[in-house]
Amino acid sequence: MPKYALLPYEKEDAFGGLSPQEMQAVVQRYHRWTKKVASQGKLLAGHKLADGEGRLLTGAGDAMKVTDGPFSESKEVLGGLWIVEADDWDGAVALAAGCPHLEFGALSIRRLE
Repeated sequence: MPKYALLPYEKEDAFGGLSPQEMQAVVQRYHRWTKKVASQGKLLAGHKLADGEGRLLTGAGDAMKVTDGPFSESKEVLGGLWIVEADDWDGAVALAAGCPHLEFGALSIRRLE
């Protein structure tokens, strides 16, 4: 069965206006959605990325440059990832369609080889 990466992107301040209680409610919605996908036997992995941490490597050999990330030039942040199994693209889209992240940003779906 094909595997897909669901990559959630959001603007840096997408959650900035939420109170701590509202943020906790959003986190619980993410947990419920993740558990639902897992209960269907479709979730292979899922991880939240640490906020504001990372490195971006460009170039190779002696020309390689390391800068703080994530993507310091971008206003969008990759917040984590889920690896899911689905029969096809339509199945991957159907799984992703219920993700609460779509209210705060975008989900990129990429097929893994």
